[in-house]
Amino acid sequence: MVWSQITDLPFSLYSTFVIEARHGFNKQTFWLFIWDMIKGILLSVVLAPPIVAAIIVIVQNGGPYLAIYLWGFMFALALLMMTIYPIMIAPLFNKFTPLPEGSLREKIEKLADSLKFPLKKLFVVDGSTRSSHSNAYMYGFFKNKRIVLYDTLIQQCSNDNEIVSVLAHELGHWKLNHTAYSFVAVQVLTFMQFGGYTLVRNSKDLFESFGFEDQPVIIGLIIFMHTIIPVQHLLSFCLNLVSRAFEFQADAFAKNLGYAPELRGALVKLQEENLSAMNTDPWYSAYHYSHPPLVERLSALEDLDSKKDN
Repeated sequence: MVWSQITDLPFSLYSTFVIEARHGFNKQTFWLFIWDMIKGILLSVVLAPPIVAAIIVIVQNGGPYLAIYLWGFMFALALLMMTIYPIMIAPLFNKFTPLPEGSLREKIEKLADSLKFPLKKLFVVDGSTRSSHSNAYMYGFFKNKRIVLYDTLIQQCSNDNEIVSVLAHELGHWKLNHTAYSFVAVQVLTFMQFGGYTLVRNSKDLFESFGFEDQPVIIGLIIFMHTIIPVQHLLSFCLNLVSRAFEFQADAFAKNLGYAPELRGALVKLQEENLSAMNTDPWYSAYHYSHPPLVERLSALEDLDSKKDN
């Protein structure tokens, strides 16, 4: 993991300081980039060894229930990372400050209250120190939910209502259980992958075909993950189709709350600011994009208006 970060360094530098800078997105300095990379390496050094060691122990002692044990460990690890990442890891790279009192905060809290969303904290993150790309997201379990707005999102939207419309879309994902469905789907696929691994982990032919006489645990996992790449591409395509359907549903949810005009304006504005492709080939976007292109989303919102009028 550390080695891959080092070998990828030239490509990361080119992507950040040439491609991103050429289009006006990059805002970070060279030394901030290096400092972020150092922190990432240190986190890998701290977190990776115990995780890898645990996987090796489970594989060596899992027996006939290996797939269940591996999945259980990764499930617990996912929950742990979902808990500690926004609280302990993300603040190492960005500054999170409470959204100041004002009309925007009042509108967001009113929207959350109307949907019975258990909003506990509302933050603004300094995304502009690294990039002009914008975003907003939610995190937290049960009754302890938090919303994070990128400062670039606040800067790029024309008014408070456009920002609230974006959050109405995001809250639609929560209200319609999209996040839960996606998490369950990933867990099912993870369990199936571990099940497949248990069928071939002792295959001498598999190791020898890649030039290995011994059968190290980690090497076996790496080989297996590479051999199922074609299947992963197919599954990724299916997950993208589901994700795109969820995006349309979240847009419809925001529209039903009365934010259709504001959401249209916000989508167009953010698409322009992020220089995203607005009308790509349908088959290309279906395979590569987890979100529908702008033209498809605007068309879907107009179709909802037409159906409502009829």
